[in-house]
Amino acid sequence: MAGRRGLLRRARKPLLQILAFAVAVVLAKTVSAVLDEHDLIQASTPFPVILLGTIVGMTYGLLAVGIVLVYRSNRIINFAHGQIGAFGAAFFGVAAVKWHIPYWIAFVMALVVSAATGAAAEAGVVRRLRGAPRIVSVVATLGVGQLLVIAAALINSTASGPLYPQPAWLPDFNVGALRMTQAYSGMLFLSPLFVLAIVLFLKRSRFGLAIRAAAANPEAARMSGIFASRMSTLAWAIAGSLAGFAAILTAPTQGFVGADSFGPALLLRALTAAVIGRMQSLPIALASGVGLGILEQLLMWNYPQSGLVEVAMFLIILVALLVQRRSGGRDEEKGSWAAVQGLRPIPERLRALWAVRAMGPAFTITALAALAALPLFISNGLSVTFTGIIAFAIVGLSIGVLTGLGGQLTLGQFAVASVGAVISFKVSSNSGNFPLALLLAGLGAGLVSVVIGLPALRIRGLMLTVTTLGFALAAPAWLLTQPWMLGDGRDPEKPYGWPLSGPLDTGREYYYFALALFVLTLVLTRNIRRSGFSRLLIAIRDNEENARAFAVRASLVKLQGYLIGGFIAGIGGATYAHSLSSVSAGSFPTTASIDVAVMTVLGGVSALIGPVVGAIWVLGLPLLDIGNIGLAATKFGVLLLILWKPGGLIQVFAPIRDGIVKFIARRHGIDPDPLYAGDDPADVTATAQGVQIGDLRVGEPAAAAAPSAGAALLEARDLRKSFGGVHAVRGVSFAVRAGETVGLIGPNGAGKTTTFELLGGFTKPDTGRVFLNGEDISKIGPEGRAQRGLIRSFQDAALFPTMTVKETVMLSLERVQPTGFLTSALGLTLGERKKERQARALISAMGLDRYRDKPIQELSTGTRRITEIACLVALQPMCLLLDEPSSGVAQRETEALGHLLAELKRELDLTLVVIEHDIPLIMGISDRIIAMADGDLIAEGPPDVVRAHPQVVDAYLGGSITAIERSGAGAVAADR
Repeated sequence: MAGRRGLLRRARKPLLQILAFAVAVVLAKTVSAVLDEHDLIQASTPFPVILLGTIVGMTYGLLAVGIVLVYRSNRIINFAHGQIGAFGAAFFGVAAVKWHIPYWIAFVMALVVSAATGAAAEAGVVRRLRGAPRIVSVVATLGVGQLLVIAAALINSTASGPLYPQPAWLPDFNVGALRMTQAYSGMLFLSPLFVLAIVLFLKRSRFGLAIRAAAANPEAARMSGIFASRMSTLAWAIAGSLAGFAAILTAPTQGFVGADSFGPALLLRALTAAVIGRMQSLPIALASGVGLGILEQLLMWNYPQSGLVEVAMFLIILVALLVQRRSGGRDEEKGSWAAVQGLRPIPERLRALWAVRAMGPAFTITALAALAALPLFISNGLSVTFTGIIAFAIVGLSIGVLTGLGGQLTLGQFAVASVGAVISFKVSSNSGNFPLALLLAGLGAGLVSVVIGLPALRIRGLMLTVTTLGFALAAPAWLLTQPWMLGDGRDPEKPYGWPLSGPLDTGREYYYFALALFVLTLVLTRNIRRSGFSRLLIAIRDNEENARAFAVRASLVKLQGYLIGGFIAGIGGATYAHSLSSVSAGSFPTTASIDVAVMTVLGGVSALIGPVVGAIWVLGLPLLDIGNIGLAATKFGVLLLILWKPGGLIQVFAPIRDGIVKFIARRHGIDPDPLYAGDDPADVTATAQGVQIGDLRVGEPAAAAAPSAGAALLEARDLRKSFGGVHAVRGVSFAVRAGETVGLIGPNGAGKTTTFELLGGFTKPDTGRVFLNGEDISKIGPEGRAQRGLIRSFQDAALFPTMTVKETVMLSLERVQPTGFLTSALGLTLGERKKERQARALISAMGLDRYRDKPIQELSTGTRRITEIACLVALQPMCLLLDEPSSGVAQRETEALGHLLAELKRELDLTLVVIEHDIPLIMGISDRIIAMADGDLIAEGPPDVVRAHPQVVDAYLGGSITAIERSGAGAVAADR
């Protein structure tokens, strides 16, 4: 009976997939029939069309399976996936046609070549960039794809069309009007078998299990003796063979048009299927690809309208992401963004020098003067070209905000810009008010950006990349071609009226108008980057969970980031459109959206000027026409540059800037090297109104008032949480009284951290409720709980790796002094100055002066702990949840940590709930101990009572009470 149940359980998933696919087809036919019956639409679903859709969908499904494999192994989207397969198909054409190798032998050889190409891309490019953010690897794969397009054209330019061989020994027959060629038969019959073989390999073989383990937890896999990097290479090789399989069988049906046919349009279809499979399930990705193929063919059969398929794919992506469960894991790229920080902060003592402060303004004025003088030396036509570069730079600035600060890679920003272009054209042509047209263009594009970014609020990773790519394809293919948009093309007209003295008739005149808009958007972007809003975006990018624990409203900040990014892009789109004599859908191709993202990453996403440098490099270098210098501007040239400098070209200029600063310092008799090393900080004399260093209070008191001592402050009532079949927390209930310290102990797997997750709001309980100060906060997220004074720390104390100590402490002041979005955009910094004074004073009080300008990532674990405590003080918590505060701290410093916690509790009137494995520490600082094991509470009471409890001794201490009898246990207790 048990074996039969196991067989049914294993068969349930594929049966459900088959049932879902059948239901989808029946629903499609039913809806079509109902609509047709009521004369709402005229649609038909002939079987040959469905069969053709199934065959075409196999291609999408195979590519989707490869995308899922790569994503699971590296968490990146491989934009060279199709080109890897096309390169294998080109090799197959040479082997079968020119070398006359039998079909199936050449077929296997080509699969090996595709696999080797995928493995080489991982080992030679992705692995070299594993310390950089994933978006850099994504951009690098674009360069890999272009290289493979060139290579495929070089090795096989003749074996195409009727010359390209079809699978031998497979049937060739007719289904109605559809001719089932051998290639179609191969896709129909062999594709499921190929994917099934890969699924069995991943589930049953030793290497497959190793790939899955390395993808799920690379660190744990390494500790188990699994080489995660090798498993990643193997996953890319399997994905490459899948792409080759699809390309070889597809080539005869498409006339083998080349590797470039496996570009963004095909990738979008595969990505849509992968998204439906949640970037995790291979069978669902394959089945979704088939379903999308059927949908595409039915749409083309019934409604042969250009772009309708792209719109459908975009909408499916949006819906698929919005209905998926909110991502609950911690998938932040903690520390990786440090690899692309092009310019290190200048030490504060050196920033005080007038010559150092004047460097930035002097460079800006010089650059703008050169741009202003440029039309005097070039032709009118070339002025129009440079206007286009300025427009691309403006759109790049928007990507600098979204990607450089927010960590969200967008591949549809030029499509967002097109919305601004259309709005500007419509408003200006009807009202003649160009300032109003530009303002509405920015706002309209900003709202579109917000809508596109909605799925990224729920699903972390590169989901904004997927949705924006869909919009980048749908906009020029369908949206912009509508009569109420651009139709077949429009004359956008040149700006006129206030504040202009007359129409801008020449390219030179319009160049200056574009330059003025560029300066305005540059100032806006500069304001954002130097404001507290920039700090919020960076904090969410570096460590979203910790930012939410610091009372940062992550979803709202992201939406504001999308809004300001879209606003800037809309201005750029309007600037570009009005420079043209005729604007149409072809003015905003999908490639432009991809190119502007590449420019921004190439120039340097971490710096304000990075997008401008990238635009000049990619668009300006070819204008020089000096030999093969234009090759450096291609995606392959970009690939080489990114491999050399992951942070972009700005990293090339960083040593020059630092060299000038050091030269100025030495001229003033200052040795700059110790300052850059953080060994000689400036004296801290800052004080601020509301700062009381004596008792470590900072700023104005928090709004919520704590209950009187002894009253129940935090309550957990019957909390339960299960993950699959694992019951992590089983009906846990306890109360924490105001002013006490409660220790939470238990062996690994006892459910302590999950209980903290439930208390902090990072995980929703299956049942049960949480109360804070008498208020039911069960349905309130971490930000709302933090605003009410329930603050949580994390075991790793990672904080925000790319932020400095001062910036991190200033971020923690957000709870009592929130940053205004509009004030940030307008550059109003009075509130920022107050926060900086308070942060400096608190840093001084905590003895962190020498580390004030150091990035968090460069600090030792102990120093990060002290920084974290400084942040917790600034947050002014009412109840503090500390998760293993001694983790990573040297044993000799543990006693000092206990004294510090006891002092903070006394000075700040805190209530503490502490998870700790150091038994002497937790027994010494706690008023009461709660012990857990296997998700249950097994003991509760004073430390001495719980320490001697038989179940605690057996479950937590291995049956020996002497495990906790070591020196130091009572030292801290005396201070309580």
